[in-house]
Amino acid sequence: MDNEKVNLQARVAELREQVNHQGSASDVAYTVIREAIRGGVIAPGARLIEVELAEALSMSRTPVHEALRRLEAERLIDHAPRGGLIVPTMTLDDLIEIFEIREMLEGLAARRAAERMSRAEIAAMGETVKRMEEAYEAHNIAGVSGASSQYHQILRSGARYSRLPQLLALLFDSQRSILAHEFGTPERVVTAVAEHRAIYEAIAARDQEQAEQLARQHSRNALNAQILAHSQLPPAANSRITPTSR
Repeated sequence: MDNEKVNLQARVAELREQVNHQGSASDVAYTVIREAIRGGVIAPGARLIEVELAEALSMSRTPVHEALRRLEAERLIDHAPRGGLIVPTMTLDDLIEIFEIREMLEGLAARRAAERMSRAEIAAMGETVKRMEEAYEAHNIAGVSGASSQYHQILRSGARYSRLPQLLALLFDSQRSILAHEFGTPERVVTAVAEHRAIYEAIAARDQEQAEQLARQHSRNALNAQILAHSQLPPAANSRITPTSR
């Protein structure tokens, strides 16, 4: 076994120790492999070998096989041209498709949140906006990102759609598999923070139309930032997204 495979197995095994998940062996395997893909431990283009994953996870092949079937159904992995399973390399068309679907869902969530959110939820959203702004002023991008995640969780919960968080989670998992990030450039950070505040203020004002339009524009701006960021990467770093004829 070459050094690359040994290193991958070691990192998956380490992730298994970090993931605090209770459930069946299949559920554990699913969670660990998904997190490995999301975090780039298993990179786009990597082949997924059941026996190697089972060894890294200290379990039999059966739960790993079941976990891989679930991930395939969610399109986080795909069949390789010569057989087996692989983490797909995303095309520009894939990225655009993901963000266009995200735009519609985030817009709907914001509209319904403006209608359905409680005052306590709106206040909590306002606090996350303040934390984002404070983190930005302190040049703490991790803090901005963390507050943004909490903000979107509150928004989706406030929309009162039980299936929405899962649908959006699948989209964000797809983005993380290519290491896409909402705050890819300094210019995008300041704009994104302002966009979050504007959406919050529309929701607080119960302006459903404005909340939806601002949320949709937020997703469009995030897509444009991703396209620009990847176009400026060197070829080796940009290999996670392949060009298309679009």
